[in-house]
Amino acid sequence: MTINISCGKRLGFLSFICIATVAIFVLTALEADAVQPKKVIYETDMCLDVDDVGGLAMLHALADRGEVELLAVTFNEVHKSGAAAIDAINTWYKRGNIPVGVYKKPLGRPDSSRYLDSVAKFPHDLTQKTAPTALEVYKRVLARQPDHSVTIISVGFLNNLHDLLKDSPKLVARKVAELVVMGGLVNDNFNLVRHSLVNQSEYVIRNWPGKLTISQFGHKTHTGAALKGTPKTNPVRDAYFRWFKQSFKGRSSWDQVAVLYGVRGLNLYFKENTRGKGRLSNGFEWPLKTGFRSCLDVKISNREMEKIIEELMIAPPGGQRRPEPRAKPHLRAGSNFLSVIDRILKRKNKTHSNQALQRIRLRRPAELRRYASAG
Repeated sequence: MTINISCGKRLGFLSFICIATVAIFVLTALEADAVQPKKVIYETDMCLDVDDVGGLAMLHALADRGEVELLAVTFNEVHKSGAAAIDAINTWYKRGNIPVGVYKKPLGRPDSSRYLDSVAKFPHDLTQKTAPTALEVYKRVLARQPDHSVTIISVGFLNNLHDLLKDSPKLVARKVAELVVMGGLVNDNFNLVRHSLVNQSEYVIRNWPGKLTISQFGHKTHTGAALKGTPKTNPVRDAYFRWFKQSFKGRSSWDQVAVLYGVRGLNLYFKENTRGKGRLSNGFEWPLKTGFRSCLDVKISNREMEKIIEELMIAPPGGQRRPEPRAKPHLRAGSNFLSVIDRILKRKNKTHSNQALQRIRLRRPAELRRYASAG
């Protein structure tokens, strides 16, 4: 009996040492392979609806967490307060130097806004007149980036992207890794057709040289009510307050869903759909194809999506992080193993383990957070 206990203890100790050694190796390797922030250009029609504002707030919060490098914001509407409002939001998040480009051609039946004039009263130093064109910003910003490194998240009309693709198709092919388009896959009735821009949308979808992903979910995902608890100096809060006519409610989150995918990829939230066809109201159709044209299906509930999005929307500027709500995935063998490693490391060296996990959590959100939440 004594011998068995002794052997058991020795075997247990050896198992502990082996697992701890593997754990340290895994953590070191993961930290060495930390993913760099995703380079993003945000293409928005921030005007008639307010979810564009929520999407921009998310991008700033994700930038504060080290997940995004926000390269530029481009505006595809023509509202006189658009550039100023975008710059005011960027300024609130301590990024007032981010390039903002605007559409300066005529636009059929421009939209009005309940909030842009008010948001434009917040501190800023850019106007619609002084802002460069979106095409100028695209060409300047893209030229400075590594090849195949930029993700463009389009949550509005495709007029700016049409002009870019017409002007500089080789630049697009060389620099852009993916275009994420918020719109309906079949017979979209807003982003891909409004202002008589359906032909421009067709040109972009037909000729975009790389991966193009359609994001069409968000109607039943309601966010924004929690902005009531943020400071009155927050222009994002003001935009939602004005949009809801001096109240706070949850608004559909089409644009935020597109941003979440554009930054974090499929992750635990989405799966890629490459079956079937897309179609525009002018009759143009395109086949879905893996790695080229696809759309998204959502894997988590609206409530889980709302928690993730709203936590980012209400995050204060400057990197003051809040605990991030996460979907609860079905645990896999790998994540169970990593959770065991986590507990062992915390017993062995709690300070080092927590610091390492925090660095990994911030740098590799897509898959590695799975094990931080599994422990």
